[in-house]
Amino acid sequence: MARVTQSGVPREGRIVVLAGPGVFAPAEGAGVVGLRSFAAAGSLGVANTWGAKGVFDWDSPHHLGTCGLQARDFELLGWADADAIIATGIDEAESPRDRFALTAVHDVAPDELGALAGSVRASGAPLVNELYPRLAAVAQPGFVDDRVPLHPARAVADLGTALPPGGVVTADPGIAGLWVARTFPTPAVAPSGPRRVVIPSDRTPGAAAHIAGDAAVAGRPAVIVTTDPVGHETAAVYDELAAAGVSVVLVVWNERGSLGRVTEHRERLETALAIPGASVVEVPVALALTDLLIDAAGPVVAWGGLP
Repeated sequence: MARVTQSGVPREGRIVVLAGPGVFAPAEGAGVVGLRSFAAAGSLGVANTWGAKGVFDWDSPHHLGTCGLQARDFELLGWADADAIIATGIDEAESPRDRFALTAVHDVAPDELGALAGSVRASGAPLVNELYPRLAAVAQPGFVDDRVPLHPARAVADLGTALPPGGVVTADPGIAGLWVARTFPTPAVAPSGPRRVVIPSDRTPGAAAHIAGDAAVAGRPAVIVTTDPVGHETAAVYDELAAAGVSVVLVVWNERGSLGRVTEHRERLETALAIPGASVVEVPVALALTDLLIDAAGPVVAWGGLP
């Protein structure tokens, strides 16, 4: 651990990377390209905050999972046993430093990652990542659960299947945002391309609806996911978009909606996304299953916790 780069980053050891939404900021995708090159050249594992979903395919050997949502995320990633954490593009509203700094942290700007590729390498015994398998034990059975009300992971998987290329899903902070951030399937985004899932970093009222609205006005298929009762600001943004003839889908998870069969959910989403104008899709979702995530990784800390 004595050898370091000019930036002060250790050249080798049990080194991991935490990527935040700032990696998408550099022009022409330089931050994402640099991150991928940096990880590949150094055999580095990368965990992303929920604002950086899509920097790697979900099944990439570099992908350690989405983190920062629950109290035990970084503990379960094994980061207390790391020699160094390289933090890049972090949004303090998502992951305050005192939450992830379980060992020495080195900040590297996203546009500097490419220049460091090959100069930093993971070595030593791999860290034990308990977070990924704990979450998978909840999500994977949920993805194929055919009961109604829907398992939240199944509801999210259907969103991923129904969303056309170029589309975007966003969700209100809270139970909907937690499940979408945790379980939405994320193929790697093109370095300078649009993100497929974007969840607000804080509880600014109506923020998710504004994200979807901006995308919809630009011609992208857009979905807002929320829970019943729909917040006043979210409803107001949706009404404005509907009045303007903008195509957007508001998905409301509740315990009142009805489905004749589990596949009807995806069919309703596909229909709503295919027709012009604004649509509302009400979905019966077993929201109490959120306790499974809490049992797996501790209380929710994102957005100040669940109400």
